[in-house]
Amino acid sequence: MAKPKTLPEIVHRSAIVVDIYCRISTDGQEDNTSLEEQEAAGRAYCREHGLIVGMVHKEIWTGYQYRERKKLTLMRERYRDGKIQGAVIRTLDRLSRSQTHIAILMEEMEHFGIELHSVKEVIDDTPMGKFARMVLAFVAEMEREKIMDRTSTGRINKAEAGKVPVGNVPYGRRWVLNEKGEHDYIELVEEEADVLRSCAQAYADGIPLNSTVRQLNEEGVPSATGGIWHTGSLLRLLTDPRITGRNLKAFGSRWSTAKHRLGEVDLPDDAYPQIISVELYERVIARTEYNTLSSPRRSSEPEMFLLRGGIARCKYCGNAMATYIQRRPNRKNQYLYRCNTKGAECYHHAMNAVALDAEVWEWASLAADHQQLIEQSIELASKRDLAAADLASAERAIATCKGKIENYEADLDDVDLRGNTRAGIRQLLNAQYELLETLETERAKIATHAVDVEKRKAVYARLLAWCRKTKEERERLDYIGKRDFLDLLSMTVFVGRRVDKYHQLDWDAKLRLPELEAVLRQADICVSLSHEQA
Repeated sequence: MAKPKTLPEIVHRSAIVVDIYCRISTDGQEDNTSLEEQEAAGRAYCREHGLIVGMVHKEIWTGYQYRERKKLTLMRERYRDGKIQGAVIRTLDRLSRSQTHIAILMEEMEHFGIELHSVKEVIDDTPMGKFARMVLAFVAEMEREKIMDRTSTGRINKAEAGKVPVGNVPYGRRWVLNEKGEHDYIELVEEEADVLRSCAQAYADGIPLNSTVRQLNEEGVPSATGGIWHTGSLLRLLTDPRITGRNLKAFGSRWSTAKHRLGEVDLPDDAYPQIISVELYERVIARTEYNTLSSPRRSSEPEMFLLRGGIARCKYCGNAMATYIQRRPNRKNQYLYRCNTKGAECYHHAMNAVALDAEVWEWASLAADHQQLIEQSIELASKRDLAAADLASAERAIATCKGKIENYEADLDDVDLRGNTRAGIRQLLNAQYELLETLETERAKIATHAVDVEKRKAVYARLLAWCRKTKEERERLDYIGKRDFLDLLSMTVFVGRRVDKYHQLDWDAKLRLPELEAVLRQADICVSLSHEQA
């Protein structure tokens, strides 16, 4: 007796299995038919033509891309694997709005023997049908250009009217809708803005972002996506110029997501509400530049470059000089500081790093003989570290708050208190408890800052002890010690080239303390004269 056929065998031998693909655009200006309408039209078509529906793929994606569409990719995988024999779409532009992409997809379907069915258009395999495909694809691409033009014009007009073009806004801000439900203007989300303010201040003061991110996650502060914080996403928020609300340009800044430049349009101040000052933002950017340049990962041999990380700067353009290793077979590698400012006359202006490091350190180490000036330099470096004073203020405020709580709790123990008086004291007590919680959170933040400040103070104290030794007793500082000493001096070295003697070094140094700089220049002159006399 013959084995009865299973349902899949019957389907594959007697009917064509197809997937229905539905797409609407992310662009609100495209004439979209809803996903439900497309599915209903596709199912009706399949019933009329005796096609078996395998899967229905619904996707919200622009018609200008095709490889990025997950649902389309799934359907393509299904017909490549032989699971379906056809695909149904409402109109050809649901498949793509690019003539090139349509050609690629239809060639692929033809290769795998897949029949494409369009509910509203005739695209059979006859010569007329193939011609219709070409015409429809061309029309779809023309419509794409019209959509882009309408969208771009609308965004430009809105920007020129002093309003922010519709789009996603960063953490700390949100859209306010008008009576028609349209995006009207952007307002602050105060709690989120406070998070950004405290993070920006801590980062500008030298607190590592890792510490800030860890603290945010420990406190359960939700990120922009509602999950945990990450260093990269926080840094992007802090370095986004929109955080200042000042001097912004639509379509021209690095935060613009427009694929096609529409021409820069000035936005009025506070179109994006200000969260931090321009001065604080500049400090954040400076800190980011310093961290980027000083990262050991930027050089395969970081300890061969004492002045890396922005200490060595081009004398002509002022930008930090990059490190460069010229590897030479059978010879010693050459280590260079090189200016990488493209488009400038000083581009690739270079200086021997080993020689420059030696000269600069010999000059900087003269500062160790001037302990009083070193102490002044440390005092200047510590002036902006107000963590200790802030921590003391927070402790005093907490102690005052706790004292009031004890008094209010003692008042509540008084049996003579009744009615409104007792209720009033309870309200005051609750307010003090809320204040205490806020103060303790703030104290924890300040304490984190204080730990980093104390680490820096410990480094400075160690260097000061080294300076207090006599010249003969001072041990040679290692690479980290030298870097810390240059940081204490806040040294910047401007590197140039000598016109008369090109092979000789030409550099000039600036220090945080002008008096110390003057003393070192005088000492350097004396050392040079003694060498010449010798």
